[in-house]
Parts: sequence; structure tokens; C-alpha cells
Amino acid sequence: MNKYTCPCCGFRTLDEEPPGTDYICKICFWEDDRVQFDDPDYEGGANVASLRQGQYNFLKFGACEERCKQFVRKPNKDDVYEGPKKI
Repeated sequence: MNKYTCPCCGFRTLDEEPPGTDYICKICFWEDDRVQFDDPDYEGGANVASLRQGQYNFLKFGACEERCKQFVRKPNKDDVYEGPKKI
């Protein structure tokens, strides 16, 4: 099955091509949101944090938001990393 890159963490975890799929990444728990994809500083869409903040948070503590840490999983050897959306 072909996977697509999460705009937040950069791992190929989404079942459809972003933006706007509403899929939630299992690695960083980002919900793919078209508005936040198009405006990476927009807060309060499908995710409380903006995409820019979510990317920073993922690098800092492994989740798009502090409150989501309990739902994420660490990448494994089968996860393909392509890098987050450049903003």
C-alpha cells in the first residue's frame, strides 16, 4: 500500500495524499488539515497548534502537541522519512 508524507513529521504514514485528508499521523498525531497546510501559522483548525509549531514540537518532544504525546508511536525500521513540509 502506498503511503503519503505527513506534513508535520515527514514520515510516510497517510493513506491519501495531503492536503485535506483529515487522516491522523500515527507517529506525530497531526491531523491533516487543508487550511493549516495552506497557512502554516494558522492555529485552531483540526489541530490546536499551527503546522509550524507542530513541526517544532515534533522535533522537541516527538508529537505535534504536548497533549498528544500519549497517542504517538516512535518510527520503526519500516517507516520511510522524507522530511516535513517546507514552510
